[in-house]
Amino acid sequence: MNIEHKKTALDDDSLLYQKRDDSLGKKDTSNLTKLQKVEYFKDYYLKAVLIIIAVGILAAVLIYNMFFRKQVDVLQIAFLDGAYATESERWQSDLRDYYGLTSKDEYIALDYYNLDDYTAQMKLSTMLGARVIDLMVCDEESFQRYAALGTFADLSEFLPKDVYAKFQDKIVEASEEETDVNFNVTKTYPPKPYGIDITDNAVYRQYGGSESRTILGVVVSTERTENVLKFLDTLNGS
Repeated sequence: MNIEHKKTALDDDSLLYQKRDDSLGKKDTSNLTKLQKVEYFKDYYLKAVLIIIAVGILAAVLIYNMFFRKQVDVLQIAFLDGAYATESERWQSDLRDYYGLTSKDEYIALDYYNLDDYTAQMKLSTMLGARVIDLMVCDEESFQRYAALGTFADLSEFLPKDVYAKFQDKIVEASEEETDVNFNVTKTYPPKPYGIDITDNAVYRQYGGSESRTILGVVVSTERTENVLKFLDTLNGS
């Protein structure tokens, strides 16, 4: 049997020997229809572009508010995930009256952040980094997570003794944590009074507060101590 001419492999120009390229280059996309190009853009670039735009808008708004707008921040409260107030606009309006605000440049905000949304996460991180937020109203999971990050002030030190005593039976403790570069917990600090349980608070309920356990924390970086204390007075009916 003559096997000299028997093929033992495919020809050099076989598809198996051609270098595979799963990406679509300029040459490939030039042959696509307009609809196919739109679909390709949506699949490979749209999410990244939207994230870049969102971050850019947040940065621009922050820079504008910090350096150009004559806005006076009186109080900013962030409601997270399962914690909310369905009538937050009415609450905000009533707070403006309570603080005696008359100018549009005097600003009170009650904003909701759904942390399943990446843009909301970025906005919250930016606002916290800029020391804009004074109070956070959280469901229990969010409260524990942000307490672990060192977000909240120790209420036994932040609040005057008489104010702390008013909330004594509603105080919630949590522990701050340290992590390594891989976010593994390396140290857990002793629990401290970082929150106030407002689940059954009459004022919170009045404005459509969540029925699930809700905890309020004072952001450790707040510079508006008097305004924060004034808000806590409203929760006591003062």
